Amino acid sequence: MAISFQTDFPGGNGQLLSVDESADRPAVRFATEAKNCPLGLWFHFRVSGLGGAGVRCVLVNPEQTLDGTDWSGNCIVYRIGKGAWARTGKPLRIEVVGGRCEWAWDIDATGDEIEVAFCFPYQLADLEATLSQLDGAFASAMIGMTPAGRQIVRLFNRLPDGQTPAVFLTGRHHAGETPGSWVLDGLLRHIASEKRLHEQITWWAVPFVDLDDVVDGSYGKDPYPCDCNRAYGPGFPRRVEIAAVMADVRRLQQETEHLFFIDLHAPGHNEHGSYVPIYDWGKDLPASPAAQDEFAEQFRAACPEDIRSPIAHVIRQGGAIPGPYSGFAAQRWAATALKIDAVLLEISYQGNGKTYYTIEDYRRLGSSLAETITEQIINRRPLA
Repeated sequence: MAISFQTDFPGGNGQLLSVDESADRPAVRFATEAKNCPLGLWFHFRVSGLGGAGVRCVLVNPEQTLDGTDWSGNCIVYRIGKGAWARTGKPLRIEVVGGRCEWAWDIDATGDEIEVAFCFPYQLADLEATLSQLDGAFASAMIGMTPAGRQIVRLFNRLPDGQTPAVFLTGRHHAGETPGSWVLDGLLRHIASEKRLHEQITWWAVPFVDLDDVVDGSYGKDPYPCDCNRAYGPGFPRRVEIAAVMADVRRLQQETEHLFFIDLHAPGHNEHGSYVPIYDWGKDLPASPAAQDEFAEQFRAACPEDIRSPIAHVIRQGGAIPGPYSGFAAQRWAATALKIDAVLLEISYQGNGKTYYTIEDYRRLGSSLAETITEQIINRRPLA
């Protein structure tokens, strides 16, 4: 049976360049597709017809990926057929004529079909599977439509009552940043299992902000004409998805006494740390760097030791991204326009430098985040 390469499924990404079947383990050379972005990062494909021989997957265009060519610390993910996802080992650096390099991951597997991705995929079907296991702890509601006509959904445990403190979470402003989705997945599961968290706080979440790129398999960073996380104000939303999110956050703020905003992202592809980026935007930002640091340290301390990040926060310069389509990021909009506590959290694609994260590890981080947020909001500890 001839080896085939497929990406025609939700989240699929990757361009096949060649297949070499001369060795015991076939080698598949592929390029990550930038699609609608200046640089690529995400890939997700299936290789079938292997007959149990395993496969070598070779990334041929690392210089066209965000954050550069060094993939030495990256363990990508795979599964055999519809089995459980697992990490590969570290890649082999392959020197190419002319000074270029490529990166190869060897997968020793016995299946006929192997599915490969940059990090653990998370699609609509994964969310639906989780919600079906939570016994109705979270409902869903449509809050808007994407440019491609897909429904933007908000999850919620209850409607606001004017007294219960509330949390609004967002994920996948950049479609390829799947670690945030698995952390949110763990957070939802933890809240559903902990009666006190479910009853004491109003939880709202938009799990897929850039839903079109999630389904289309684009990384979703800096697409034309505007990045989803650069489309908030200061004047008006520059994307229809963001108009829906902004309206929903305002809707919740108007009906609650205290609102906390959390935006989930992922850092560079080879970073082995999960942290809070602390921005100094000047006098228009209510939250002080010291208070942001405190939240970051609390989250880090709440995480199990084996998956705890080596760092809690990173200091970064703020300001709008230059250009004709520039705008505020979600966190800055929430903090400056709505004057509410707002945190951006970066979750590593890889791990903490000692442990390469599994799906269950990401869910454990989500449980820790739920407890950290609860401690912050129930005790009314503002970031200002």
